[in-house]
Amino acid sequence: MPRCQDCGGYVTRDFVRVFGIDGTVAGCPDCTTYRELQEGGGVEDATDSTWTAKPDRST
Repeated sequence: MPRCQDCGGYVTRDFVRVFGIDGTVAGCPDCTTYRELQEGGGVEDATDSTWTAKPDRST
């Protein structure tokens, strides 16, 4: 059963797949806002050189 690395709350495998990296998440809806999660708040350090955001293609 996957858990948030920050607060220990339960998260689904799909949540980890969408918001996490390498099978872990560092934030969940219990301890992080969805806006923060969308901006990379589910990863340990969004400024880490191993993680890059996808470009915004909505424009």
